[in-house]
Amino acid sequence: MSFRLNVTNRARDDITRNASWWAENHSLDEALTWYDSVYDQLNELLAFPESHGLAAENDAFPYELREKLVGGKKRTYRAIFTIEGAEIRVLTIRRAAQRAITPDDA
Repeated sequence: MSFRLNVTNRARDDITRNASWWAENHSLDEALTWYDSVYDQLNELLAFPESHGLAAENDAFPYELREKLVGGKKRTYRAIFTIEGAEIRVLTIRRAAQRAITPDDA
């Protein structure tokens, strides 16, 4: 099956906000590398999105909620996504240490 990737506005805002933090607290070069890496890693979902496990929060949602670790070398961010037919919808990008998302967040 051929999939298409939909990175929601919220997920795009998450990526931009985190890249801005990297720029302010590390360097612009690191921020740009992180930003590009996250989008490259999200595009990897197009190959086998079902190979990624269910998110810990999955049971609280009326649909399957999956996650992929993304980010720099350590990949300490979670890309939370759903698969609806041929669409992979990335809902949010969160640090692994952040609280679990709820249906109100999604």
